[in-house]
Formats: sequence, structure tokens, C-alpha cells
Amino acid sequence: MGLESAFKTPMGEFMKRLTLVFVLALLAASCGGEEISERIAEQAIGGNADVEISGDGDDITINIESDEGSLSFGLGAELPDELNVPVPDGGNVMAAGTQSDSVFVSAIFPADRYDEMVAFYDSWTGGTGDEWQIQTASIDFGGQTQRSAVWTSTGNVIFISVTDCIDAAASGTDFDSTCLTINQN
Repeated sequence: MGLESAFKTPMGEFMKRLTLVFVLALLAASCGGEEISERIAEQAIGGNADVEISGDGDDITINIESDEGSLSFGLGAELPDELNVPVPDGGNVMAAGTQSDSVFVSAIFPADRYDEMVAFYDSWTGGTGDEWQIQTASIDFGGQTQRSAVWTSTGNVIFISVTDCIDAAASGTDFDSTCLTINQN
């Protein structure tokens, strides 16, 4: 499924709307404060939605709850209660959300945690009793190596990815972090 067709799914449409709201809320927060930003975001979502914006500068967190699901963006986003996959301590959840039975999480950890996290998910997936496909890759980029490990459960119910990545908040170009992505259906 390509990116374009992914946005045509119900989850994709929901995420596209919420991403737009996230951008609008950030713009409004930088100009008019939290209360105005929250009202703009709630009106943009429509229906029964509750938007909470907290923090300032680089530490803004936006939490959105609606009849269709929830979404949390920013440093300090919270893990959804519906998540059945453990997330190691010591990272920052950057985005998380739910819709129907689907849950997603994106978190960032220090770069030196990559091997530890791969071992953690190797052990966890091995103990679930489910069958898992595991893929690893290593790609060289101009003197740097990006490693990735991906676990996919039978039936694509759970997808876990651990990857060397760049912390966008640090404004660098080197792989200086370990990124974790979890999708649970």
C-alpha cells in the first residue's frame, strides 16, 4: 500500500485531519496562546473533540480526544492505555494515538540504546507465543551507518521498528538517536 492509498483508509483520513489540526494548533499557539489554539483546533476537528495544548517553545504537547480516537504530539506525549506492547523506560514519546482498535506510538531514545532495544524486543517477541517475522538492515549514508530491526506479528497485528535516527530537535545531521515505532491493530 502506497502512502497515497494509506491516507484513503479511515485511519489515514483521521490521521490526516489530526495532523492538519496539529499544524494549525502550533501556528496558533505561537501567535495567540493556548486557549485560542485549543478553540481553533476543536473547531477544525468538528464534532465532539477536546484539545489540550500545554508547554511552550520546543516543549509543546498537544492532546486531542474525539469520538474517532485520540492523538498526542510533542515532547511528553503519553502512551495510550490500549497499547499491549511494552515500551522501555528512558525515552521520549513524540507521538501516540488510537482509533477504533488501532494504536500507534513513536518514541525517541539515546543512540547508545539501539542494541539494548533490539535485544529487548527480540526477547519480548520470543516470549509472546505468537509467530513473528524479523527483518534487519544496515545502510551506509556518507560515512554513517543506519541500522534497523523490524518485527511483524503473524497477520500484521503488531509492527515494531527500532532504527538509528536523527533527533529533529537537535538540528543535526548525524544519527544521534534510536527511534521506536509501534503500530498495533
